[in-house]
Amino acid sequence: MIIYGTNSKLLKQAPLENQVCDNCNERQTELLIYSSYAHIFWIPLFPYKKRAIMHCSHCQKATEEKQMPVDKKDVISALKSSVPTPKYLFSGLAIIALLAAYLTYAGGVKQKQTADFFENPNIGDVYTLKDETEPTEYKYYLWKVVDVTEDSLFVSYSSFSYNGKVKKLDAEDGFYDVYYGLDRELVNEMKAKKEIVDIVRDYSESSGFNRTINYQLDSMSM
Repeated sequence: MIIYGTNSKLLKQAPLENQVCDNCNERQTELLIYSSYAHIFWIPLFPYKKRAIMHCSHCQKATEEKQMPVDKKDVISALKSSVPTPKYLFSGLAIIALLAAYLTYAGGVKQKQTADFFENPNIGDVYTLKDETEPTEYKYYLWKVVDVTEDSLFVSYSSFSYNGKVKKLDAEDGFYDVYYGLDRELVNEMKAKKEIVDIVRDYSESSGFNRTINYQLDSMSM
């Protein structure tokens, strides 16, 4: 659940000399200047309004700017404009900008890494492929490279298909203990058609990508 909303921060508190409160006739009036800001998870996102309030510390009456005496509005407006907005009220935007920059950088690194893996395949590489002709939502399937020659890749298939990219196989899933040879030109064509969507290497044991399934036993059980 995303928690968001608005809040305000007191920026300045200063006495208003010779200003009589119209409620109690005391000269204990002060000017309060607030900045209203949006927040997400209580982190200030950005300020969107600055407002001034005339406050009587004797009777606690608060007067909004539009209700202030006409002869005071220009002075108060100038004072309000002179109060700087703290930079930390923009911290949410700064975090979002940094996160966007990081994701862009990480995406570029991942894209380059995938291209390097494709150009220099290793035994054990796991390819994620997407079959747009599959009528169900389970359009993603996996190859694991079991041998590499100058002209071909030899791959085994995973026993399940998925409805998206996977970082960890289901407990019943694994790669068959049989493999098929694929001409490099065919693999290049699949990449050009964006049928190959990801390649992973140096994965952990817990990912299940090392799991082998006996093809004959699996076929008999089906």
